[in-house]
Amino acid sequence: MTLNNITSLIYQLPFGRNRKYGSNLNVWQDAIVGGWEFNSINTAHTGTPLNVFYVPTAAYDVTGLSNDYRGQAFQRPNVVTGASPTQTTKQMINNYYGGFAFTLPSVNAPFGNLGRNAFRAPGFEQWDFAADKFFVIHEDVRLQFRSEFFNFLNQTNFGVPDSRTTDSNFGQIRSTYPARQIQFALKLLF
Repeated sequence: MTLNNITSLIYQLPFGRNRKYGSNLNVWQDAIVGGWEFNSINTAHTGTPLNVFYVPTAAYDVTGLSNDYRGQAFQRPNVVTGASPTQTTKQMINNYYGGFAFTLPSVNAPFGNLGRNAFRAPGFEQWDFAADKFFVIHEDVRLQFRSEFFNFLNQTNFGVPDSRTTDSNFGQIRSTYPARQIQFALKLLF
């Protein structure tokens, strides 16, 4: 089963001038507790489909494609064993296709038995959060303070494993999505 969920939420705190609570706050109190807004985006999805493939030698290539503007021939290998029990994270990073063995098909039958999009890359989960506040300087002039936290919980999301069976790093994951990133901004609106 595949999942793709993006949920966003915007919430203005009900405190401060022109809000439900604290509309009679003085200027300094309103500057501290009034006018805050929170934004949140949660992203979660199962991994993208993966094709395990090999680049055939001239003897195996029946497409006639070369590595030029027409593209390069990618063919699927044979898969000879089933999945292994659940892997640890370290095992997954170094051998994503653990428990599966792949072989090149024969020259007489160059198309392997492995289906298209037979695997999925690791899933992705991330929570982004922002808090901002408006300061009224004059009736037509406002200052906005904004703080943004991308990957707020610092969740490690692994990249896509190498899917070419003929590569020396086949099945290895050597990348991750960015770790937590924080930025602050001030914007003058007039």
